[in-house]
Amino acid sequence: MAYVTRVRPEKQAVVEQLREWIAQSKGMVFFSFEELTSKDMQAMRADMKRSGLTVKVVKNTLLELAVKEVGLDVDDSLFRETTALLFSNEDELAPFKLFVEQVKKYGVLQAKGGILEGRWISAKEVDAIAKLPGRQELYAQLVGVVSSPMRGLVTVLSGPYRNLVYVLQAIKEKAA
Repeated sequence: MAYVTRVRPEKQAVVEQLREWIAQSKGMVFFSFEELTSKDMQAMRADMKRSGLTVKVVKNTLLELAVKEVGLDVDDSLFRETTALLFSNEDELAPFKLFVEQVKKYGVLQAKGGILEGRWISAKEVDAIAKLPGRQELYAQLVGVVSSPMRGLVTVLSGPYRNLVYVLQAIKEKAA
């Protein structure tokens, strides 16, 4: 990577903001959107904002400086073409899932890579990570796993009472 050594003071604030976003985000996707129309870009940004995610278009030279300051080892392909960031400070998987949805919707977005919990993710891994269940889905699965044995126990314990009711009903019908 060829790093720019001098940055104008007005650009240094942008580099600092980028560095902060990269360091603090739980999940981040870097992508190229060059083939996207401006109308589609506005619609995509609105979708992302509604989902509580942040999307920013950045200059590659400034992004390169911010990545260097954070100390990430990234692919050089990150700094080619126009780059946009999609990130969340709350949900690790939300940017990945939303990005894959937007790719299906618009078809022209290209993942460059991402960051998950401070680790660089290749462009190929972005799609795989999007398929992972989210935190809420995992909680729901955990509740199902924990409650299943309890349901079974209730069913087993209620069996003798149920059978008693059936026997009494049969005796009643026979007597009638």
